[in-house]
Amino acid sequence: REQNTSAIGTLHQCGMATAGEEQPAHAAPTADESTLPAPDAPPPSLSDLGLAVGAEVEVSWEVELTDGSSGSVWWSGLLEAGVEPGSLQLKYAAAHGFEEETRAVRFVDSTLLMDTALQETLSWRMPGEEEG
Repeated sequence: REQNTSAIGTLHQCGMATAGEEQPAHAAPTADESTLPAPDAPPPSLSDLGLAVGAEVEVSWEVELTDGSSGSVWWSGLLEAGVEPGSLQLKYAAAHGFEEETRAVRFVDSTLLMDTALQETLSWRMPGEEEG
């Protein structure tokens, strides 16, 4: 089995902090399983969501600081075409003490996406939108 060495994947798995740095210990909020579409349901199209490849979105991650405090941060990223036809990637911006990182994603609906490697459902929004 290949070792996951990405910043988000590694921190998600181990939850260890570096002095003074924020880190995404785990994704939040996760969706109630009953709100997710069937695994074989087709994802909404980008145009249905008002998006296109190259669009910027923000994804909510739960971070934990070395002092034990935690909270949500909105992480900015750009949508890219994935390796497989029809797949998508999100190139997260360098932020919160971490370098730029690209993750495979699948949009669930107008407020949720799934990090397909972590199998975590995360809230997303357009840049600057307020939580509603």
